[in-house]
Amino acid sequence: MKITRIENQKKRPGRKSIFADGAFLIGVGTDTLIRFGLRTGDEITAGTLRRLERAEELLAARMAALRSLAVRPRTEREIRDTLREKEFSDAVAAETIGALKEARLLDDALFARSFIRSAITLRPTGRVLLRRKLLLLGVAKTTADEALDEILEGVSQDGEADRAALAFVSRKSARTRNLDAKGKAKLRQQLTGYLLRRGYTWDIVAQSVKKAMKGDEGEGEEL
Repeated sequence: MKITRIENQKKRPGRKSIFADGAFLIGVGTDTLIRFGLRTGDEITAGTLRRLERAEELLAARMAALRSLAVRPRTEREIRDTLREKEFSDAVAAETIGALKEARLLDDALFARSFIRSAITLRPTGRVLLRRKLLLLGVAKTTADEALDEILEGVSQDGEADRAALAFVSRKSARTRNLDAKGKAKLRQQLTGYLLRRGYTWDIVAQSVKKAMKGDEGEGEEL
């Protein structure tokens, strides 16, 4: 086949339409056209056409991945899932992810550390919940654990849980003063459930509940 015409696409600036033997052959980006060095009059083989198609598919996959990353940081699995949803092949997804990792635009370890910092800044969150969320997002167990060890090293999970428990009891007590035994038991149950949902371990929860269900600064008769 011989390229008989190359023209700009009217509705898609930056893309070219290649015609061979008088008929439309393929649409490509300007960068792809320059990289392949194609000009009117050149012969284009089936092999070249396949390479053009592959280059365009990789470009489309990379753009889809970058649009997803522009919304918020992503894990490798999230990007892979996004590309699969858009019906890119596993091979194209793998090559795209490899390129993004090489460009340091995709890094699960960095993602995990950033995710943990943001989570504990926004609200009290225990290690159990943080780890569960990271695994659900596709971060490997080892990577998640290493990030948790690093970020939480200087954070007192006990202290965070104590503060969360006291705040919870304070909010509840403001609406339910002079609780009877049944009310106190209900409050204790609600507090326990709240701290567990925030991802604190059972031993931390038990101690924080005990402290919070006492008077100010742990003094006075336990509720």
